[in-house]
Amino acid sequence: MDHSDKPIAVIGAGSTGSSVAYHLAKMGRKVLLVDMGQPASGTTSRSTALVRTHYSNEIVARMAVYSLGVLRNFGKIGQSGFVNSGMVFLGDHSLKDGMERISSSLSKLGVKTESLDPIAAAERFPDLDFSGIDFVDFEPESGYADSVGVATSYASKARQLGAEEIFGALVRRLELDAAGRMHSIEFVDGSSIHCSKAVLCTNVWTNSLLGNTKHDASLPMWASAHPVAVLRRPKGYEGVRVIVADLENKTYYKPEGKSLFLVGSLDPKIDQKKIDPENCPSDVSFEFLSFYAESASRRIPAMKDGVLHSSYIGMYDMTPDQHPIVDELSEMGLENVYCCVGLSGHGFKLCPALGLMVAEIAAGSTNHTFDPSYFALSRFTTGRLLQSKYVNIGTIA
Repeated sequence: MDHSDKPIAVIGAGSTGSSVAYHLAKMGRKVLLVDMGQPASGTTSRSTALVRTHYSNEIVARMAVYSLGVLRNFGKIGQSGFVNSGMVFLGDHSLKDGMERISSSLSKLGVKTESLDPIAAAERFPDLDFSGIDFVDFEPESGYADSVGVATSYASKARQLGAEEIFGALVRRLELDAAGRMHSIEFVDGSSIHCSKAVLCTNVWTNSLLGNTKHDASLPMWASAHPVAVLRRPKGYEGVRVIVADLENKTYYKPEGKSLFLVGSLDPKIDQKKIDPENCPSDVSFEFLSFYAESASRRIPAMKDGVLHSSYIGMYDMTPDQHPIVDELSEMGLENVYCCVGLSGHGFKLCPALGLMVAEIAAGSTNHTFDPSYFALSRFTTGRLLQSKYVNIGTIA
């Protein structure tokens, strides 16, 4: 049956799904972008939106370099809100050798990175306390952006290029034809719409959708809850300040805007704790808030005068090797169904590259800007996992 007149349905309009829709529309494909809310109304809205290139696997680092370039120069697409604050990565003696190798590898990929000893780092960043630190890697071009602005810009640009939208409608299941090929998507109200292919950018809700579609369909991924503390900075520490990945304390610190200060965890134990996405906890525990505040004030002494502003919990869609699943799901009996899920906390910062990668494979392109085979579902059975070179550090990968 010829499906050329039917759209490719992209389900999920977060930063990644909206990027996929944009790239497909830019390729001239007929696209339908679907979301149960509005663009960026899901997990994207709770992203801390760091933009960095420090990755320990070459394929991901190259995707991060590409994505950084796009987000720094986003004007032809929309508003990214990119702030070039720079980012430092701090490691103790146990991480020094690995960080030096990774820093050298990144330099060969064109990443602007500087390796500093603690004395030189203290001169460059006098607001930070480098006690217990043996190695510092500084990325001067990194920073943070507006995750909601990026997603809505991608969706808006896709619409300008001809993409259609259905927002505020929850997809109940995918409908397959007798041969197991993608036929249509069915909504909870009983309506359906035909499509030639479907791309799942459905984050922590993916397995629920797959289970409704085919009872034995499930991907090796789970939801984890990541708490974030938001502090108010004292006046002496306001303005644009460097982001800190404190690998020794498995914590990161993100000065945001004029006066906010976000603190999150790099502890892999949080990644491994599975939750029900429909019952995600909403409150950050006092223990976490106390630990974050103390950790921040040790590393950044000025934050001893910081004041708690708020806190929230975001969800990551985790995989066993902390890397995305990007593939067609024909081996699960779901032909013409593609996925970009299990982003493991990397989704926003890689969304330009992921959107391009997924669009190329969904459009049937034989030329790939980034090799998607690294992220194939089969790696979990063949053992070709993309393991992070950082042991016992979450999210950095």
